[in-house]
Amino acid sequence: MKVLFVGDTPENNYAIKKLMSTHFPKVDLIDAGKNINLLDLITNSGPFSFVVIAYDNPNIIANDLFTTISDVLGQRPFIFIGTPAATLRQNIHDVVARSDLNSLIEIPLVEEEFVDPVRRAVEWVQKEEFEESIHELTRADLHRMKIRNFYLFEKLPFDVYVELTATKYSKIISKDKTYSHRLIQDYARKGIKFLYLRKDEHLKFLDDSIKKIIKVYDVKILDKKKIRTLHLQSIYFIQQYIKALNVSEDIIKLTQLLITSMKENIKPHDSLLLSLEEICPNPNITFSEFSYACAHVCDAIIYNMGWTADMSRDKLFLASILQDIGLQNEELIKIRSLNNPNLKMFSAEDQELYKNHPQKAALTANYFNGFSDVDFILMEHHEHPTGDGFPTGANAAGLTAISCVFILANNFVSRMAQIDATTDRFIKIYDGMKRIFNTRNFKEPFKGLERALRNS
Repeated sequence: MKVLFVGDTPENNYAIKKLMSTHFPKVDLIDAGKNINLLDLITNSGPFSFVVIAYDNPNIIANDLFTTISDVLGQRPFIFIGTPAATLRQNIHDVVARSDLNSLIEIPLVEEEFVDPVRRAVEWVQKEEFEESIHELTRADLHRMKIRNFYLFEKLPFDVYVELTATKYSKIISKDKTYSHRLIQDYARKGIKFLYLRKDEHLKFLDDSIKKIIKVYDVKILDKKKIRTLHLQSIYFIQQYIKALNVSEDIIKLTQLLITSMKENIKPHDSLLLSLEEICPNPNITFSEFSYACAHVCDAIIYNMGWTADMSRDKLFLASILQDIGLQNEELIKIRSLNNPNLKMFSAEDQELYKNHPQKAALTANYFNGFSDVDFILMEHHEHPTGDGFPTGANAAGLTAISCVFILANNFVSRMAQIDATTDRFIKIYDGMKRIFNTRNFKEPFKGLERALRNS
């Protein structure tokens, strides 16, 4: 078991190493030394099971080291060793409090006080069976997943990696091992937006998961949070499978089960704002969250317009699921027009996909029998009241009421992806849309949206 050791004075280092070798002979302390590149050591000499930092040396800043090492290794036990004076000087108690896995040992060393924290660290490593290591991989071998998608699961049938360099990836989740959502939160706080898995494993995961989730719909679920997770998982698998392969019989079956369940469980008289806050707690919205939020907004609008036909709900729910089936980059959720200057910041491939994704979604909708007009709704979902939309540039007078409902919902949720999750974000979105959409064929749908927001 390799343990990263950031040492102090020769005397303290000797005492620490002696105690470690006496009580934990299988622990191999890898000394970072004074002049070595720490990142190179972590990348090339690991994997490291936990970290020991002796901090009496004034050149060692414990807080900075904790941040630097954690950014690469992820969740690990850290054991801090130092004198009371150094502990006070470096605010070590604050550093230790940054993780439940951290421990503090004060100098002079007492055998029992040394052994207990180290034993806890060793036991944590053994319990987690942390097999994390540095792997030489290329982007071509990997499938990229937005980090927020990992909140949908607790265990995955494949290893998950975080990118260190263009060719080096560190495994942070082991296949078939339960992982904590706190781990995902830790990486998200560090600015990590994507995690990676091997492409061949991704396809098998999709196929197996779709078959399993179809069976889940046979079980009566009463817990609202579990239903929401089931819906989001279903949307995720439908979208990912179609993007990777195409529409299959299982995808059609799962989509029908999902829409039926959404009609049973999405209550349009419930608070729309509360539902949106639960689905999209921050602007870092995934494709599945975007689709699910759009479905809720559509349902609230038509309910407040007095539309009660199941057929309208079916159409709008399917359109919500399929609208971005032609896109790969979730940042494009924030783009609503070909005229948006930010579109040019994306790759040429992303720009081309964005330009053509309404047609792609419309063609995909034709695989689903019994959902008439959904292809037309999807073709028009980026049109605009002023005629500045695409692909045809239709204006408010030339769009059907159901298309106007869907365009409103799409715009509303897209704006959620651009505004921080403050208490007044929905007011800002409403105010920004009112002068644009409160006109002609959009007038009644916009009144429906206004009532839904007012009644939340």
